[in-house]
Amino acid sequence: MKKNILIITLAIILQSSAQTDQKTFEYVNMTNNTEIIEPSTTPAMLMGDDVLWSEDFSDETISNITTEDLAGFGDWRWSDEGPSGNWSNGNIIQSETPGNGFMMMEADFYNSSPQNGVEAGETGENVINATFTIGPIDLSGSETNELVLQFYSNYRVCCYYSPADFSGATGEFNDLEVFISVNGGDSFSNLNYIEGETYEVNELTEKLSQIPLGSYSPVAEEVYFKFEWTGSHYHWMIDDLSIIQRPAYDLKMQSAWLTMEDPASIEYYAIPKSQMPDQMLIGAEIYNYGYNDEDEVVLNGTIEGEGIYTTLNYEETIDPDSTVYIESDYFDISMLDAGTYTFTAEITSTGNDILLDDNALSREFLITENVYALDGLYENNDLVGTGVPGGDANADGIKVANYFDIKENTTLSSINLNLYTGTYETSLGTFETEPGGELIAYVCDTTGIFDPTVTELSPDLGGILWTSDFYLVTQNDVDNGQIVIDANEFALPVGAYYIVIEMYSNGLSSDIIILDDTSVPQPWFASLRFDADATTWYSSPNAASIQIGLDGFDFELSEEELIGIQYFPNPAKDYIEITSQEILNGNCHLIIYNILGEEVLNYKDSSFGNKKEVSLNGLASGSYILEFEHNDQISKHKLIIE
Repeated sequence: MKKNILIITLAIILQSSAQTDQKTFEYVNMTNNTEIIEPSTTPAMLMGDDVLWSEDFSDETISNITTEDLAGFGDWRWSDEGPSGNWSNGNIIQSETPGNGFMMMEADFYNSSPQNGVEAGETGENVINATFTIGPIDLSGSETNELVLQFYSNYRVCCYYSPADFSGATGEFNDLEVFISVNGGDSFSNLNYIEGETYEVNELTEKLSQIPLGSYSPVAEEVYFKFEWTGSHYHWMIDDLSIIQRPAYDLKMQSAWLTMEDPASIEYYAIPKSQMPDQMLIGAEIYNYGYNDEDEVVLNGTIEGEGIYTTLNYEETIDPDSTVYIESDYFDISMLDAGTYTFTAEITSTGNDILLDDNALSREFLITENVYALDGLYENNDLVGTGVPGGDANADGIKVANYFDIKENTTLSSINLNLYTGTYETSLGTFETEPGGELIAYVCDTTGIFDPTVTELSPDLGGILWTSDFYLVTQNDVDNGQIVIDANEFALPVGAYYIVIEMYSNGLSSDIIILDDTSVPQPWFASLRFDADATTWYSSPNAASIQIGLDGFDFELSEEELIGIQYFPNPAKDYIEITSQEILNGNCHLIIYNILGEEVLNYKDSSFGNKKEVSLNGLASGSYILEFEHNDQISKHKLIIE
């Protein structure tokens, strides 16, 4: 099972697959994501005697570089500043030497430029096609053909075009190409820079790229490399080019996974004990970077602390420049109790691997009493909400959905959202989570995703099963960086569900932005986004911060908690009695909010002591949030008034 990540819309073309009935998609709207996605392990950077030639672009007048604007709309250029334009925020490449300059194609700028007939504030659709060529490079002194072109690469790609749109490009459309010439530039061969991969359209990718050159006879006096961009929007930055000696033996673990049997390939960060399977699968994507065959490859999987271990001997030879997918049989994890665990996948072989640091990957996961979450690792994260990724006035009505598999009958008690409370700068303005936004939560069926008879995906996915009341985002929510929604113990029988959050910002005046965990690549169905303007669902490789509490669990709010506070009675009718284990000297402050986030009671007391009775007269029956504060410590609790 290869973990396929599809960044594609649910605008539906059914595709038959031996593994699953997936709906796959071909068009992706432009978005304004600006965080870095790291789709695979970064290759090892070899230095010292292994480097035959290098260029760090420290001089903007580099004599051995030529550029060519093939389409007439914009060219490559040297820069020490990041790309600009309507959909870029100026972040520079994270290379070894970004400060001294790099080569950049900023297609986004060229399609925001009046020189190309684009009105101010508008976005053009011109297909940008341009190249830069560097050389000649003398590699004749190498004792072997086993050389590697190495460079840092930072790119975002959009959008799709047919060949009829532009016929001048030498590469494929909407493409990044790298070419080599070993005859002084007379002819070039395509190095197939991203051969076999689907571009993660709209996603920012930053990595150290290494391309083997052995089959192109690179040992020559006049070697040239050419980089070609074809596409309309975003950018490509390149820095710290070098030619290095390729090792004889070097296996690289590109990705690894620990998954349930069903649903296959999804990786939860936190799983309630009641929903844990008895067995799980480990797998890994292995690349042979060395120029020799690798034999007797072994995949080892361990879960720290419990002595759980599995091993798989890969019986086939891994050829140079090839990738294999190794998976173990399912192994028993039924003895695991609630706690925090570390899963590690590691590969070994009989070859003399020169670098072992890239032979293993680890990740943390939790078994909980009642919390279920895709997100939580946050080694890297993106953002999603009304201000991002689109950042336009049509962002209201955006929906974000996470997939949850229920293996034992349970009840949905609460939903937790972790907010991004910083500022998000784009060329379209500054966005931040502010009070006044509104949201509503749904539980939806998943049949619309997996039913092969469904060819049009409804905005309600497989149908709405439960709906919350509208929730008004308060200043306290923003201060806490967290929203907790009461789900009223909605029954979840065995099955699969989407928890959906629909957001409104009053025309971007009160944005709602939640965290989006990019640490673990998720399958296409794990987390979805709905564009209200396009009325289209989109898949995502990330894990939005939509967490659920089961079987009576209410999420605790993240501020410093005031402990030792009790509330009686609850459910209440005429009054609520607040009791403290300690004498509370100084100001005490009680606020009660209704389900819309509106303040309905505000009570202050400077002589609280350890017990106080507060009248609830005038408050209607229903659910409320009670917030009690003393010396900047806060206790929050759900209150029911009968």
